[in-house]
Amino acid sequence: MRWLALSILLLATTSHAQPLRDRVRLGAFVNGLPYEDSGAFRALERKLGTKLEVLAGFVDWEYVLGNQRDLALSDQGKRTLLYSWEPHCVGERCVSFASVARGEHDAYLLRVAESMKRFPHDLYVRPWGELNAEWSAWQPDSGRPRAGTRDEFLAAWRHLHTFFRERGVTNLKFVFNPDASDFDTNTRVPSIWPGAEYVDVLGIDGYNWGDGPHEQWRTFEDIFARMYEVVTALHPSAPVWICELGSKEPRVDDGSPARPAPVDPRHDKGRWLTDMMQSERFPRLTTLVSFNVRKERDFRLESSASSLQAMRKQLRLRTGSRSAR
Repeated sequence: MRWLALSILLLATTSHAQPLRDRVRLGAFVNGLPYEDSGAFRALERKLGTKLEVLAGFVDWEYVLGNQRDLALSDQGKRTLLYSWEPHCVGERCVSFASVARGEHDAYLLRVAESMKRFPHDLYVRPWGELNAEWSAWQPDSGRPRAGTRDEFLAAWRHLHTFFRERGVTNLKFVFNPDASDFDTNTRVPSIWPGAEYVDVLGIDGYNWGDGPHEQWRTFEDIFARMYEVVTALHPSAPVWICELGSKEPRVDDGSPARPAPVDPRHDKGRWLTDMMQSERFPRLTTLVSFNVRKERDFRLESSASSLQAMRKQLRLRTGSRSAR
């Protein structure tokens, strides 16, 4: 019996030592999605030698989720759609926490509900993404027009979730998505947690900005470890998705005058991506989504031949099956 108990313990210990490449789905955001399908994500698939399992996009509160464009992008459910659902301003009128909670946008939400009832797949939204961050347009108590107080945020989130569930819409899934940063000026994430019954997925965004005047090179695990602990403590079972990730390309100066990022011969992005895919941490992590654009840095997986080669190698080494969520 002691031998059996020891074997079970050993199995339980080693079952979580599976590298991320073997247990996560890979997704990406490319410029234009979902409004324009330029074929850029298919080009990325060809470069990587694999199909993207998640397509990410950014939409405002005029976009009716679950439309024909979304149906085409989902490819009959073979791809999961993940949209940053971003309340916006029209002139001086903004979609604020308080106005959402008061039901002032329910006519728009009803159009979304009716559309989602016809949509045959799940669609994931991350409302007010990165709202904990000091730079966010939605940071609570910041005084910004698209924000409001913490209590108003909680009321708005719960109103959104309840609105759809009361109308029988269960295929619109809600992703609570803070940024991985932990500045003193950030909002503490537990103070804006709407409750496990209102959240389907735990999301985190994070980037390796590289060495610079106010930044330093950080590994994938360094970036996400703390916030992973924070969000998983808030929900006992929800899966974790990295909804945005990227790394500086150290072989080039890919910064700007406002945010310098000089050539850095000490580091290698291919190594960074390899270490990410080989990581055995974060047991509840099921999805990685590359912010695959050249913006403040060249965050693309194919930012250099060595970066792309490293990622292709890790994808070729994948074994096992990825989670459906």
